[in-house]
Amino acid sequence: MKNVNDVRDTIFKTLLGVLFALGTFDILYSFTGAYAPYGLLYPASHVLLTIILFLSLSFIWYREQWALFLYAGVILAYLGVDFFVGAFHPAKLLLLVPLPAFLYLWKGDQKK
Repeated sequence: MKNVNDVRDTIFKTLLGVLFALGTFDILYSFTGAYAPYGLLYPASHVLLTIILFLSLSFIWYREQWALFLYAGVILAYLGVDFFVGAFHPAKLLLLVPLPAFLYLWKGDQKK
């Protein structure tokens, strides 16, 4: 029988892996010209925010508390830039879903 903390850690690492994969896909997708209607600086800002997102995910992997604030700030910056240039879509609010998941998964680690 598996320990609950092992299952929680597996879910945590899987969630981080999925976010890294989506970030990599987003960087590659931004160079296809799909973001061209939104201006020249939008793809560049999108990639810059994704790189900062990778930084926050790396420190979330090592359970740094401040990395959650960096993650939340990057997501809010994503949404702000998207709203400013007219590229906002309600589906982008799904980027906020991992934040409570990280908090829940971290709560179990604090009890150790």
